[in-house]
Amino acid sequence: MKVLFILGCNEGPSARYRVFNHIDALSKQGVAAEWLWDIHPEAQDRDYLSKFSIIVNFRGGHSDRLEKLFTLARELSIPTVYDIDDLVFDPALCDQIDAYRKMDQNQQRDYRSGMQSIERALRGSDFVTVSTPFLAKYVSSFAGKPVWIIPFGVNDRQIQTAATLRGYIDGPRYITYLSGTKTHERDFSEAAEALSRVLTEYSGVYLKLVGHLDIDTHLPGLHDKVIQIPFMDWKSLVFEAASAYINIAPFEPSSPFCQSKSDLKYVEPGLSGVPTIASPISSFQASITDGVNGMIATTADEWYKAFTTLLDDPELRERMGQSARRDVLQNRVPEALGHVLVKSYSEIIETHRNGSPRVAPIAIVNHGSARGSGLRISWVIPQPFEASGGHRNIFRAIRHLSEFGHSCSLHVLPDNHRFSTGTEIRDFITEEFFDIKAEEVFHGVDNIGDCDVLVCTYWTTAYVLQENTQKAPLKVYFLQDYEPMFFPMGTDYVRACETYRFGFYPITSGPWPLRMLEKEWGVTRGTFFRFPIERSIYYAHEQVKTQSETQRVVYFARPDMPRRCYPLGVSALEIVKRERPDVEIAFYGDKSEKYENIPFDFTNVGMTPSISDLGDLYRSADAGLCFSTTNPSLVPFEMMACGLPVIDLDVSGNEVSYGGRDNCMLAAANPRDIADKIFAVLDSPSKSQELRRRGIEYASEFPTEIEMARIIEQAMLAEFKNVENQPLR
Repeated sequence: MKVLFILGCNEGPSARYRVFNHIDALSKQGVAAEWLWDIHPEAQDRDYLSKFSIIVNFRGGHSDRLEKLFTLARELSIPTVYDIDDLVFDPALCDQIDAYRKMDQNQQRDYRSGMQSIERALRGSDFVTVSTPFLAKYVSSFAGKPVWIIPFGVNDRQIQTAATLRGYIDGPRYITYLSGTKTHERDFSEAAEALSRVLTEYSGVYLKLVGHLDIDTHLPGLHDKVIQIPFMDWKSLVFEAASAYINIAPFEPSSPFCQSKSDLKYVEPGLSGVPTIASPISSFQASITDGVNGMIATTADEWYKAFTTLLDDPELRERMGQSARRDVLQNRVPEALGHVLVKSYSEIIETHRNGSPRVAPIAIVNHGSARGSGLRISWVIPQPFEASGGHRNIFRAIRHLSEFGHSCSLHVLPDNHRFSTGTEIRDFITEEFFDIKAEEVFHGVDNIGDCDVLVCTYWTTAYVLQENTQKAPLKVYFLQDYEPMFFPMGTDYVRACETYRFGFYPITSGPWPLRMLEKEWGVTRGTFFRFPIERSIYYAHEQVKTQSETQRVVYFARPDMPRRCYPLGVSALEIVKRERPDVEIAFYGDKSEKYENIPFDFTNVGMTPSISDLGDLYRSADAGLCFSTTNPSLVPFEMMACGLPVIDLDVSGNEVSYGGRDNCMLAAANPRDIADKIFAVLDSPSKSQELRRRGIEYASEFPTEIEMARIIEQAMLAEFKNVENQPLR
């Protein structure tokens, strides 16, 4: 990924937070980004633009230059994004803006013209990113475009500066209002009455005003209690924010213009441990848990009570400030912001590549802080190992749920002595899979704390949940197989079966395990998700192989996994090779040395160098052989997405996983019938084409990773809502 930011207006503070901070945050994730003024000639240079994966226009109005850039981007298949942090794109709202009402006729004409220009630029872009949930909903309705929420964050310099500053200890106590521009006269009146009372009643308490405000109108007779400081840049603002005892963020709640505002006036003081009292604006309500890391006030009496509560209880004020600081350092630092940016831009690029939004009708994707609504989710997993598809799916869910704003921790069973610390496990997961972005990774299960959702992921981990049922109102069984079938009838078999009596809420990979739970154990509730398919890797060529080309069968061969029925596959392919010597047989999916004593010539692919090579392998073949007797893996569906007909075993109602018998070839569990099903595909172009078409159509219904994680998230949220008011059991 490489990102180009176009700076179309000289919005100094906003440009710092929405462009330069974003470039810094992306660099933390190893993503290159550059910026240009829209008048720079490079913005019209095809060769220069072709280097980028995505183009983000920050708040620039429409122009001939922008139109040419959009045209070049469309020709180069580069998605264009309009980034906006204010409701300044709907001219119909002009009369509701306090500052607009105070302009003369010429100023109003120019202001409205500017909004019309921004509206045209926004509508001309492919996608939109915004800073708040309110803006996201407004843009989605106004322009009908998919919208991603990227909240405001702080940069390294602000963090380093704040770390060197000492907060309030003794002396005058400042109630600070970071007014900034001349557009907040009406907003300040929300707090003015209560503030006037406080300044009159409390000696040693002062209002420190940073920016523009008419003191004579709002606080008559209190000049001696007001310290007014000129508007300042973001670097100096850190010092003033840190010196505050209380920070205030009053806004006019009934104004949609105000409701669109970001919570930056909470974030910057919070960085220095200063609590904020704010009006009930959506972004502040999402960030502030009233009485925990700040306070929300609506009426004059509520403002007065909030002031006096913090002034009269210094310890409470300190606790709130430190809670705000922890929140900012967790969710608004460059590393956290970088995760949000990379994930948002990746989704935009994927959506653009697919031609339309894949998740309908949901147009708004919130990657901002989910404080106040995020779940605390603790996962218990067996020890991870290399190339484990089951672990990969668990880690996908954890990573995306963390990015959605939920707090995830991971507890790993100490199955052997391979790992000794949580840090070792996290490093292994990052190197072998990816950064799962969990808050904590623990070696062992002795320190499971209270949480909202406790998740087991294998039958042995279900017993851990059974011992910790009081730790969470919602217990989830994340099932990817019908696990008793892993074992012969014996202790492990019956112990695995017993876990289905525990009453945990099942979320399963595909519909088949859920069907088995209902059939065998009478479980009538639960949710399933389809496997995610990476469509940039697994896709079909328009042209198919000609009959004159060498026919090829690929076999997903796992000798050490009994449920993969490896000997049965080898026996069937021996028949194929004996009766059709010209057919190429390719083994893959395990280490090359595992494929020993094969009684016929075959191509030993082993483990492909990268996942992306699998797509090429499937597109090169005529039939794909893949067995799993306990639940299909992702493999057959990736084959289908590549247009490769699939042969599997006709056992345990396997047709449920494939959406019916017409979408694949299901064979009896004997070598002759498996070989005959392979021949039926190889010998009949019409049958092969039918399976290819049906497989592509069926695989097209499968989700992306993001969509899979959203299904899991919605299931947890819905079930948590059902159980959170019930007694723990």
